[in-house]
Formats: sequence, C-alpha cells, structure tokens
Amino acid sequence: MEFYFTHRFTEENMLVCIENEKPVAMTTFLKAYLVTGEGEIPVHYAYAVATLPECQGRGYAKMLLEEGKQHFHTPIVLEPASESLIHYYEKLGFRMAFGVAERIILPDEIAEAKGEEKGKQEYWLLTVTPDEYMHLRDTYFMGNGYIRWDKDAIAYALLENDYADGYAYKVQHHGREELLLFREEENAIEVLETTLSEQDLLAVLKRLRIKVPVRVRKSLEAVEGEEQVGKDEKELAYQKKDFGMITGCDEVKNGYLNLTLE
Repeated sequence: MEFYFTHRFTEENMLVCIENEKPVAMTTFLKAYLVTGEGEIPVHYAYAVATLPECQGRGYAKMLLEEGKQHFHTPIVLEPASESLIHYYEKLGFRMAFGVAERIILPDEIAEAKGEEKGKQEYWLLTVTPDEYMHLRDTYFMGNGYIRWDKDAIAYALLENDYADGYAYKVQHHGREELLLFREEENAIEVLETTLSEQDLLAVLKRLRIKVPVRVRKSLEAVEGEEQVGKDEKELAYQKKDFGMITGCDEVKNGYLNLTLE
C-alpha cells in the first residue's frame, strides 16, 4: 500500500466518502483507453473499492462508483477482487466484458520442450523500457475490447513487478521482438503477460531453467489463434477466466484487460 501511494496515487484520481469528518470509504480511478469498433475512448479503472467494516451496507461503494462515472464522464472498468463480488457489481450496472486464458505449465513439460540447440542462442532476453513495452503491447493486443494503458501506467506496472520479485523482458528471437512479464510466487512462477507463442514461451522458460509450475495468463484472442494442446484431443490446455467488468459501454465482449493492480 505504501508503494502504491508513493508511486501511483494522486489527489486527482481518488474519491473519498466522509462521514462526521472521518473518511469511511474510498475508490481510486485510474485513466485508461478502450479500443472499440468506432475508435478509442477514455475509460477509468476503479481500483481498491473499500469501505470501513463498521460502515459497510450503507451504499457508499455504489455512491462512489456512480460519482466517479459522473465526475470523469467515462465508462468505468473494474476487476472484482473475488467471484463473490460479481453479483454485487452486476446489481450496480456492471457486466462481465473482459476475459483471459489461463493454464498451468508443469516442470516436466518445460523439461521436455524443444529448446535452443547446444551452442546456438536463439532467444535474447533484454531489458525493456516503458516506451518499448507500451509500443510492443499496443502493437500485439490492439483490437476491439483492448484496454490500453498509457506510459505512466506501464512504467508503474513494471516498477511494481520489479518490487514484487518480478522480471520484464523484451525477447528477441527469429527476427521478432516480444514481451514476457512474470514474477516469482511461493514455489511457482506467474506469467502475468506475454506475447510469445506457446512454443516460444516453453523455449524461453527452458532457457531460464524454470523447475517449478508456471501459471500463464494470455489474451483469449491469442490463444484462439494457436493450436490447442492438452492431455488429450478433447481437452484444451487453456481455460477461459472472466477478468473484468464495465459499466457505461455496451460494445465490449471478451475484451482484454490486464496489468491491473491486484
């Protein structure tokens, strides 16, 4: 929390509800941009919708979200902190509009994957700047339903990931440049975002000598464009996961929202 308030918070992006001169509820609204069939429109991502326990049930969260929509004059996007909150936000006018595809890659799969030939380096893992990350991200994911973050948001996402024992790489291989953003969890690796194909991702994980389970998050569109490989022909390796909701815009379905503050 201190890290967020030091590096991302501004007085202009937070609304606070005051009762008897005491703050009792708050929500941060971070600017972003939604790509639609008609072009790009500004939106705000509602982060940390919070009310003091003793003040819950009084409608403060609903009031703050509605006030944010009116104050910023944009649709509001959010990621429910838990599945139990989905119904709550639906009652406030939000609908599910964003999804990701997830799967677990086991260490044996990495060990058996095709890697670089001995003495021949095919994958170069380089430091990536916020400008580079934003450009490569926008180029790869751009499409209807894509939530685009500006340079400040990307810079914070990379800084926060580094603070949380994470790594961000620009992967050069076979004449291409792609992205890999991941962090270390307890006895696991979490790939938060990547533009690498399944074959290239496995090769890079093998190059990094990863020997723990890896949970991978990809865009639905990217996964649908790849050949699915599971334990048998009937089982898909990736499973769809609902990941975000929106109010104030009816055009988005199965969009891509990622690099949120979790």
